[in-house]
Amino acid sequence: MNKIKLHRIKAFLIRHWYEVVATIDRKIDMFFWPTIDLLGYGLLTVYINKLNAYTGLAASIIGGLILWSLIYSIQRDITVSLLEDAWSRNLYNLFSSPLTPEEVVLGTMILSTIKAIVTITLLIFLASNLFDFNVLSYGPAIIFLIFNVFIFGWAFGYITSSLILRFGIKVQILAWSLIAILYPMSGVFYPLSTLPPFLARIAEIFPVSHIFEALRKIILEGKNPDTATILTILILNLAYLIFGIYLFLQGFKNAKKRGWFIHPS
Repeated sequence: MNKIKLHRIKAFLIRHWYEVVATIDRKIDMFFWPTIDLLGYGLLTVYINKLNAYTGLAASIIGGLILWSLIYSIQRDITVSLLEDAWSRNLYNLFSSPLTPEEVVLGTMILSTIKAIVTITLLIFLASNLFDFNVLSYGPAIIFLIFNVFIFGWAFGYITSSLILRFGIKVQILAWSLIAILYPMSGVFYPLSTLPPFLARIAEIFPVSHIFEALRKIILEGKNPDTATILTILILNLAYLIFGIYLFLQGFKNAKKRGWFIHPS
């Protein structure tokens, strides 16, 4: 088994950096759609504030949107990085090199993190200047939640990628749609108590539902997450990340065995 080499990870990142620079699609994913979402929901919060419906409600909606945009962007970037090489029939070239699956895991983590940092920086700037809301002003607890958003985004990205490795590009729509299953039951904009009881119980097995509940408490009540919530988020996230990476590595082995890298379909 080859050892992980930093120069191979660097080469992997440079390949995708050229893609970001050269294609309009990747720029739209990083800048356009997050900005449109922020403007749409941000203007809604302006209306909510005018109604004086609930102190802090508008801020919690914008905060939820920013964190959800991060989750979506991270998992999409991990999966699309695989799809880009499948569409261009570059998988054979990529994996006939010394590049290992473990290096791909680390490379996609770094790649998605860099792109997500660019996106969240833009969103924080716009939210602060257009809607007078800075999610980072709520202290270290928000940093903890953002860090865990990254972890879950990675985990879900590898889970989605493993399905593409197993079933081919005919299920490529999962790169954009699978995460949407969690959208209504993660409590991005409303508490889990709003959900039907059976959905609320399902939502509790996903760390993102606990992340958004904690976010609302910080913004609406000024309460940082307690020890039980912190441990729940960390344990669930670690379990999902390990599970996601395991599925990705197994999917890689399966794809290699059946020759999918030569004729991805």
